[in-house]
Amino acid sequence: MSWLKRLFGFGDASLNTEILDRYRAARALGRELQVRMVKELPKPALPECAKKLGLVKSGTLIINQDDEIAIAYDYCLHHFRRAGKNVIERTLETSTDARESAWLSALTEARFSAFLVESVTPHRGARLIDLIQEEPIDLIDLGLASTGQSGLILIGRIIHFEDVHLSSGTLIPLPPGLFESQIRPVFEKFERAQPERSAGLSPSQAAALEAQATRIALHEAGEDNSFFSDIES
Repeated sequence: MSWLKRLFGFGDASLNTEILDRYRAARALGRELQVRMVKELPKPALPECAKKLGLVKSGTLIINQDDEIAIAYDYCLHHFRRAGKNVIERTLETSTDARESAWLSALTEARFSAFLVESVTPHRGARLIDLIQEEPIDLIDLGLASTGQSGLILIGRIIHFEDVHLSSGTLIPLPPGLFESQIRPVFEKFERAQPERSAGLSPSQAAALEAQATRIALHEAGEDNSFFSDIES
């Protein structure tokens, strides 16, 4: 029966249950902290960040669906900085709870990238390939497990917490051909700008890369795009 497990993603039931329990607990912790941190954002954060994402026209915030405001707030949490620090880093500095601090620390190291859905495992998640770092990721995501399809390309942020990979924020599906024609060149441009690859992007470079890629994705996907949110239904 081992070949059936490999083919359909079945495994030890107790292990799957334990992983999903950790996933749900992480989701709950992440939602709680996100609500708290959004309240800590300065008033100029949302309009400033939304403008960078192409969600402001003639000085007015234009939101076609709720997921777009979630994308804007997530960008604010990671990239709106005062005195060189974002709200995640400031919250981490004052946190006295070990598990909360671990989540916040993981958020600071979360990767924004483009991901190919290699396969979907029902009631669990999906096997992804990071198209930029060329690495496989076993993502636990019940939304993607329910409606995702093999061959889909997404951009977004993945967090690794307590031995589980899960999305942080909203994963944005790309129309066919958009990754190669417009998104990959954005990543390559910033990669060429790095004096040393091992050094990684500076905070300002990371913010600019994410803004450019997200703006392209939102614009080209259109108003009827279906996002994959990290809020479990």
